[in-house]
Amino acid sequence: MSNKKLIKKLKDAYTSCSDCGKKYGVYSVGCSSVWEGKCDVCGETKPVTEARDYGYFITSIRKLTLEDNAAKSNSQTKVKQV
Repeated sequence: MSNKKLIKKLKDAYTSCSDCGKKYGVYSVGCSSVWEGKCDVCGETKPVTEARDYGYFITSIRKLTLEDNAAKSNSQTKVKQV
């Protein structure tokens, strides 16, 4: 999955399983309400909670955005050098 698609998916996510939450976010509360549902990140049906409990994935969104910007910058530099 491209960074742009993943960024959009993370920004749009309302629910997250703990696997995706730990992978893309930082757990920010002491206790979460959990229910059986579809994770908006991986699409699997499993115990989920709200994305806000993982800081709305802001850490990964920022990291992926920086990676995208660096890749764009590098590709523009290569074009200018040719």
